[in-house]
Amino acid sequence: MNEKNIKIGDKEYTLAMNRESIKWLEANGFSLDDLGRKPVTCYELLWISLFRANHKDVNPNLAIKLMETYQSSGEKPGNIVKFAIDEYNSFLSALADIDLEENKQKTTNN
Repeated sequence: MNEKNIKIGDKEYTLAMNRESIKWLEANGFSLDDLGRKPVTCYELLWISLFRANHKDVNPNLAIKLMETYQSSGEKPGNIVKFAIDEYNSFLSALADIDLEENKQKTTNN
């Protein structure tokens, strides 16, 4: 799990993606396939999900306000959302690797 530290206003945030944030994303309808069809919704969901690992006190409404503040200070939330996409993909790749290794072990041990 990688982390990205950002400062919004006078507060530091450590953004990260973990299993719980992935489950939250999926429970809220996120799919990489939808990124092209629902870019604003997916963009916001990805941004919000990064707060779930280390900042449980940041609810979705506050996360969106933080994104707006971050952007109005001259920063680019898109870079943070790209980080979220990369982390999501890394998580899925790692999960696929684990599944493949487990399947390989099951078939070679029989």
